[in-house]
Amino acid sequence: MTAHDRVAALVRHYYWDRDMNCARTTLRCLESLTGQKVHPQLYQAVVGCHGAGGTGGQCGLVEGGLLFLGIYGAALGLSEDATVDACAAYARQFAERFGSLGCSDLRPDGFHKQDPPHVCEILSVDAICFLHNYVRGLTGQPPVE
Repeated sequence: MTAHDRVAALVRHYYWDRDMNCARTTLRCLESLTGQKVHPQLYQAVVGCHGAGGTGGQCGLVEGGLLFLGIYGAALGLSEDATVDACAAYARQFAERFGSLGCSDLRPDGFHKQDPPHVCEILSVDAICFLHNYVRGLTGQPPVE
């Protein structure tokens, strides 16, 4: 199974079986892919981190990624300044790759309250794979497909 296939299966599980939002799903996937533990309180803290509480603001895929990078940077022994730099670089690369950091810009048809659940599933898989490869790069590992 490729990393992409594994992420797709995890996203499907967390979205449809557990009804998690994109930020929680991002954290769960990266915890699974890297083995880096995420404290249960953080999972509770991101309950409203899906487009800034459903307003269409910053994408939860970005928010979850930045939170994971903070945890992972500390685990790697990076200084806070180095971790901030890694987060900034990730945000820039995410915006370049996907066109925005905003939920309402990234969703297939913008952001509407009447949208069906988990409309961003395909984007989520791509964004989580992108984050996974970014994290691998922090430790000098090559990207995976």
